[in-house]
Amino acid sequence: MEKINHDIINEKAKLFKILSNNVRLCILTNLCKDGEKRVNELQQCSNSSQSFVSQQLMKLKYMGIINDRKDGTQVYYKICDEKIKNIIKKILLEK
Repeated sequence: MEKINHDIINEKAKLFKILSNNVRLCILTNLCKDGEKRVNELQQCSNSSQSFVSQQLMKLKYMGIINDRKDGTQVYYKICDEKIKNIIKKILLEK
């Protein structure tokens, strides 16, 4: 029997924890579906405050799941992790 790599298990558990939050999942679903979005657009889809959405975006960015692009005063977010994009498409966007 193959030995379990606990580092990989811990890493994947963090990923599942990130995906288990309904606001983060809403954010990721919308970014997957529409590409880039600004905070206020993501705020509308999640029915959360702008500061809460911003906090969730920072967590996703810290995990390397999303990145941002600045255009003047506007900041646009998009998914940069293709594995996450594929998970979201399979679970939430495929019919």
